[in-house]
Amino acid sequence: MRKWLVISVASVLVFVAVAVLWPIGPRAPAPAVIREPPARALPSFESVEVSSGTSEGLTLTGRVLDPAGRPVAGADVFLAASAQKTLTSVRCDECGLALLACPARESAQHAWDFFEQAHGFLRSMLSVRTDAQGRFRFDHLVGVSFSVWARADGFGAAMRERAAPGEPVELYLPAPRSISGQVVDDAGRGLPGARVHAVSRKVPLPSEAVTGPDGSFTLAGLGEGPFYVLASAKGFLPAVEPQVEAGARVLRMRLEPSRTLEVRVTRQGQPATALVRLKADHLSREARAEGGVVRFEDLYPDSLVVSAEAGGWGAAPRSLTLSERLTRVTLELEEAGSLLITVVDEAGEPVPSPQLVLHTARGNDAIQAQKPSTGELVRFGPFSVGDYVLECRAQGFRDVRLPARIKPGETALEVEMARATVIAGHVLDQYGRPAPNVSVLVQPTGEAVLADGEGHFSVPVPSPGLYELHAHHSEWGGGQVKVTAPTEDAKLELEPRAAIEVTVTAEGRRVEGADVVLWVEGDGIFRSDSSSGSDGLVPMRGLPPGTYSMVAMHPDYLPSERQKVEVADGQTVRVTVSLESGNPLSGEVVDTRGQPVAGASVSVLPRMSEPVTTDAQGHFEVRALKPGRPYLVEARHPGYDQHDRVQGSAGGEPVRVVLTARETFTGRVVDQNGEPVRRFRLDEHDVTSTDGRFELALATAGDRLIVSVEAPGFEPLMVDKPSKPNDLGELVLQRAPLVTGLVREEGGGPVSDAVVGCDACEDSVMTGPDGRFSLPSPAFVSKFNVSARKGRLSASVPASREDRAVELVLKPATHLSGTVYQPNGTPAAGIQVEGVNADRGEPLSFVTGPDGRYSVDVAPGNYRFSIGSGRDFAGEPALLVQVGESERRMDFGPAPGSASLTVRLKTGQGKALWVIAGDVRSVGNPPRELLRASYGQMVYQPRGDSLTLQGFPPGRYTLVWANFHSDSEEGPMLRTVDLPTSGEVVLGP
Repeated sequence: MRKWLVISVASVLVFVAVAVLWPIGPRAPAPAVIREPPARALPSFESVEVSSGTSEGLTLTGRVLDPAGRPVAGADVFLAASAQKTLTSVRCDECGLALLACPARESAQHAWDFFEQAHGFLRSMLSVRTDAQGRFRFDHLVGVSFSVWARADGFGAAMRERAAPGEPVELYLPAPRSISGQVVDDAGRGLPGARVHAVSRKVPLPSEAVTGPDGSFTLAGLGEGPFYVLASAKGFLPAVEPQVEAGARVLRMRLEPSRTLEVRVTRQGQPATALVRLKADHLSREARAEGGVVRFEDLYPDSLVVSAEAGGWGAAPRSLTLSERLTRVTLELEEAGSLLITVVDEAGEPVPSPQLVLHTARGNDAIQAQKPSTGELVRFGPFSVGDYVLECRAQGFRDVRLPARIKPGETALEVEMARATVIAGHVLDQYGRPAPNVSVLVQPTGEAVLADGEGHFSVPVPSPGLYELHAHHSEWGGGQVKVTAPTEDAKLELEPRAAIEVTVTAEGRRVEGADVVLWVEGDGIFRSDSSSGSDGLVPMRGLPPGTYSMVAMHPDYLPSERQKVEVADGQTVRVTVSLESGNPLSGEVVDTRGQPVAGASVSVLPRMSEPVTTDAQGHFEVRALKPGRPYLVEARHPGYDQHDRVQGSAGGEPVRVVLTARETFTGRVVDQNGEPVRRFRLDEHDVTSTDGRFELALATAGDRLIVSVEAPGFEPLMVDKPSKPNDLGELVLQRAPLVTGLVREEGGGPVSDAVVGCDACEDSVMTGPDGRFSLPSPAFVSKFNVSARKGRLSASVPASREDRAVELVLKPATHLSGTVYQPNGTPAAGIQVEGVNADRGEPLSFVTGPDGRYSVDVAPGNYRFSIGSGRDFAGEPALLVQVGESERRMDFGPAPGSASLTVRLKTGQGKALWVIAGDVRSVGNPPRELLRASYGQMVYQPRGDSLTLQGFPPGRYTLVWANFHSDSEEGPMLRTVDLPTSGEVVLGP
């Protein structure tokens, strides 16, 4: 009896503890705290041998000089192979940019690891000292390219990259310089004991300082810059100034307090152990919530997606913004499923090294990313049942983006990727060495790709054809070559060609950290690959001869005035550019009570700089604006609205921007049966809620609240209610009518995993194993086109909201070929033709070969084509053509035997001219059905009163002159004409 009494008392004590410590549900253990993961496994950067010992080898000689050109005796000179990797050669895994140039805040954490582990900086393989004449010599070298740097007492370090044996090297040591500044917290208070790291973008040697009692610091003894400066302190997140000029200004580096996300995981209201994942821009973390709770620390105040899984259960992914120091969220585990994905090519073979990303239903937020090995079965989940979007990429293949519906249990999905037409090759410098990290531009498409560390590049192009490749490096030169795609061995050889050497100054001194942009109107842009050093010099070599517009820029100064520079092959033009310092525009952002608003994004119009963020006191400063010029100041914050216009001037009095706090509204989104809608969008807010409830800060219009509610599978709802009361009650969404149907092969068999959508739909679906689908009808549209595709097979049929069942028969693409002619009748080599499938709204483009011919496979349907890339819709002729199921030849432009037509008309806003093959007796008002004509041409808003169109096969045509967008009182004008014909056709009075 006593034993049972003890047990009962213990039970009561447990109950009381639960009631006090966690009023809702059983008590959970203390949350596991997941700080920034342990230091990353940084790349090994294995040493590259440079010496053959005492045997034969190459020799590299040079001199070390002071800023005036006098020899420096006793300087230490160091040498390493150019192939030796350093921090400056590291690229971001997420975006491919140089790590020290990546704008993502998470990249600061990555860079911090290099400093903390003293890894990735220059390491000497050989060293010598200069003689009395400042000369040095390295013998018995092996290799083709070396990094050589020097240091001496009383000077900063200087370096020469890619020095070749036999090529004299001169190293000018700059006078020692320093960077001073202050590290402050979000309230503007100095942070003592903060650590400040710096590395030169030109000479990757580290420097470090610790802030004093007021947060001030000095980095002394610096050489060539500009510098990447990183500050960190306990309890705060690293902050970065990516391009700092030594000695130019006092840095003020503000550190954000680290954010914490506490995730509680429940199942049927009880704590549940689960794996919790975080995914955001440049962020991916996961940890186990033991006992149902876990904390993630050292997070930036950004948006992210959090999800959880446990066994066969999963939680609906939630999108959050970490605006507070501590954010709590509860994820409820529910019935879930997994996607089992295989990625194959058109022959059913595994795609090498694909990259897969699972997104939320509208594809806005990434949930999880995986990089499986070739042929590996990929599992996503378990995630809550619902609709998702899957994105697949692989080198040499076309990107695939398709809907993925997760059902209870496991859902198998085979993703078929089509091979792309690829141009691949290498960029080489003038000595035949691989040139790393050089940008390669592909014309006429305008695509650009960055060569890797070995100078190799690979870029997909729209079709086989003639392309021109351009490569440029501001120090190593430029090159161009024409290639016929596909090819794997394109070679771009950099040559000095024409050159411009720009010296950038400000306030009578040379400026470090300046960049230069050159361009020829309509014919490409050249940017400097590295910023100016302490000498203010920015070389721009390897330019095609011609006349360029030039602007120099620096983050602390106003852009220079545009000036014209003309260069010729083999010549170097030297130019000096002066920058003006500009003035700041400062102020504060407060609410209607006068309280500071922290974290507001402040920008100015005209837009002259990047937005800045207010600190804890609501203060902001926008630097480098034109003195005395008025600017409109805009402040944005998700919890506030700016109602009044605020104007300020650079160098003038501080401005005060008053924001009105948005009111918080509650409510519940349900369907017509009263069941909760769990995923919806309310204005700009994406909401995931198990019971359909929401609590959001929303903007009001006077005394009314006007918002829209959208959810997949439902009709949009516009809510217009008084702003009081703040409880909106139940917002009832009506199910959108469903278009159901079957996708089958020509032989009659059903097609599974086909993507079905429509030209007016935001969402798409996939067919099931029986080939059937259910697609919500688009809102506000009565008629639309439903299309289906799988691999190179496709189909399209017209449908309406009244239709309840459609059938789509997948058919292979049609082979389209022909020749594109220039206006003078000669074949147009290497020109791009752009088109759009009018049935699906899908873009299409292809490029002609050296003989002007093209050959491309397209889905049957109605198309609108235009010749040349980047053409305006207005004033440019477009070819309208209906592509059937059989192979077709179609020429563009004035082909031999074709006719031309000149039309005189009175131009008008919004009017268009159609020239359609055959007799057209009547048309609509406006005649939009002509966009699906079997053959013809159209010009929207012709330029001028006389228009000549070319390339018509002889025959009868109907001219239609009408409004394009809306009906007109006089209606369309029709006229028939037989081609070829002489004279002009006059339309109108």
